[in-house]
Amino acid sequence: MSTAIDELPQELLDAIQDSVSLEPIAPGEAKDKYLQHRRGEIREQTIEEYDYKLTLFVEYCSQQGIGNLNDLNGRVLDDYKRYRKTETTATGDPLEVKTLRDDMFTLRNFISYLESIEAVPTNLSQKVEIPKLSDDDGVRDIDLAPKRLNSILNHLNKFEYASDAHVIFAFYSDTGRRPGGLYGLDLKDLHLEVEDPYIEFSHREGETELKNGSHGEGQISITDSVADIFQAYIENHRTDATDEFGRNPFLTSQFGRLSKTAMRKRVYAYTRPCVVSGECPHDRNPDCCDAAQTLNEASKCPSSKPPYALRHGYITSKRNEGVPTKVISGRCDVSEDIIEKHYDERDPDEKRELRREILEQIQAENDQEGYQ
Repeated sequence: MSTAIDELPQELLDAIQDSVSLEPIAPGEAKDKYLQHRRGEIREQTIEEYDYKLTLFVEYCSQQGIGNLNDLNGRVLDDYKRYRKTETTATGDPLEVKTLRDDMFTLRNFISYLESIEAVPTNLSQKVEIPKLSDDDGVRDIDLAPKRLNSILNHLNKFEYASDAHVIFAFYSDTGRRPGGLYGLDLKDLHLEVEDPYIEFSHREGETELKNGSHGEGQISITDSVADIFQAYIENHRTDATDEFGRNPFLTSQFGRLSKTAMRKRVYAYTRPCVVSGECPHDRNPDCCDAAQTLNEASKCPSSKPPYALRHGYITSKRNEGVPTKVISGRCDVSEDIIEKHYDERDPDEKRELRREILEQIQAENDQEGYQ
C-alpha cells in the first residue's frame, strides 16, 4: 500500500529532498568559490572573463533580493537571460546572440558546479536556456570608420601628443592586435631606434599571457611615426614603475602596469564624438550629458566604441585593401577562417572588383606572358 508521499510527482520529491540537503550560500561567495575551483584549469585571462560575466549575475541577484542561491529556480534564470540581453549593454541595443550564448554557457557551468556542492536544486543547470546561432550570428557589425579614427588621431597628435591615450590609439590603428597584446608589452619588447622599428609579443604565464599562447608570439613592424609616439611617451610621460614580477611595463600608471580597464576607458572616452568635434550627433548637451563628464561614464555614449572596434576596423580595412588573409592572420594573431567569417563585409560585386584590381596590378608588375 503506497503512502501519500509516494504518490507525489518526482520533481516535487526532488525539490523536497533539495530543500533539506542544500547548504545556504550567498551569490558573491558562490562566484568566488567557482572561480577558485577553475583556477589552474583555465588561463587567468579566462578567469577574468568569467568573473565579469558572473558579476553581472551576482548584481542581478542583489537587485532581485536573492541573498541565498538555494532559492534559484528556472524562472529566475529565464528572467536573468532576458535582463542580460536587453538591459546590460552600454549602447542600449540588445546583446548580440553570440555574446548572450557565451554568457549562458558560462552561467550553466557555474550552476552545474553549484549543484555539485549542494548549493542549488538538482538539475537546475539544465534550465539555463542556450540561444541558438543562425548562420549570420556572431558576425559583429562593429567598427570605427577610418575617417573617425583619423579625426581622433589628429586630435591626439595636436593636443595630447604621446599621452597614454595617444599611444593606445596609435597601437590599435597600426597593429590590429588585441588589448592583451598592448597590456603585456614591456620596455624590452619595443625596438624603436632601429632602421625598421618593431615590437615583439611574448607569451608570459599569468596576468600578461597572450590569448593564443605561444602561437601569438612574434615580431611585427610599426611605422616610424608610431615608433616616435612610443618613444616620446617613454621619455616624457611614462611613470617609472615595475609590476609585481619585477618587469618594466611599457604603459604605466602610479600603481604599476596600466590596467586593461584603464585602457578600455580611454578608448570609450575618445570615441565620443564631442571630444573631437565638440558636437553631439545625439542632440545631447555635452555640458550636462552623463557620458561626457568622466571616463567611468564614457561607455554610455551611444557613439563610443570598445577597443575591439579598432581591431575590427583595422582587419576589415586591410581586407578591403586586398592584403592577403595569410598576412593579416600573422600580423593580427587571428586565424584565416575567423578572418573570412567575421571580417569581410564586402558584397560579391566588391569582392570581384577587388580581385580584378589585384590581378591587373600583379600582371602589370610582372609583365608576364602565358597565364593571364
